[in-house]
Amino acid sequence: MKGLVFCIVTIIGLVGCGGGSSGNPLPEGTMSSSDLNLTKDIQESKIADYDKTDPIEDQYLSIINYLRSLKIKCNDSEAITGPSGKDMNWNSLLADAAKEHSEDMNLSAWYDHNGSGTINDITGQTLTPVRASIFSERIENNGYNGSLTAENIAMMRAKPTAPSADSWIKVMEGWMKSTHGHCSNIMNPKLTEFGMYESRADVNASGWYNVYWTQDFGGQ
Repeated sequence: MKGLVFCIVTIIGLVGCGGGSSGNPLPEGTMSSSDLNLTKDIQESKIADYDKTDPIEDQYLSIINYLRSLKIKCNDSEAITGPSGKDMNWNSLLADAAKEHSEDMNLSAWYDHNGSGTINDITGQTLTPVRASIFSERIENNGYNGSLTAENIAMMRAKPTAPSADSWIKVMEGWMKSTHGHCSNIMNPKLTEFGMYESRADVNASGWYNVYWTQDFGGQ
């Protein structure tokens, strides 16, 4: 199973890890991913099938396919330019893998593409010897057998008093504006399925809590 791996941390601002950026000029009529404003696009009803009352999986799907429909160039190491030509489909097995990792990061107070290696790292516990899992192992262990896989992760630190129901919109925008491969994972036409999961930690003594996201992709 071939894998791509990228990560992003969101703690008020955004910090990426790995990869690089591209300085190539934009093709005519193409916008840079850094110019994206998803909140504004939602407010202006540019995303025809997006509805906040839909199940969260449908909301994720609407946003990601809207992004893939845009003539947009990623400002990252892969520098993929959309539109991608093919919509993503929701895949429950990839969603299960995403859930496993988001909950592991949450329960273990851990932030990395590798699993924590603790009892919360379910796939890692199945390995011999037991060790921290890698994302392609988690995807495979959850039953997905695509030939190409990728992963984006994010973490946000928030106050319970702050509006947070749509914080994943900001995470999606952050991935798109990242210079470290997240945007190209989302826009890659060879990746045609995905699952995404959010896990929220308890409020700590300082009044903050962490939210963890994993977005797993696959293609045949």
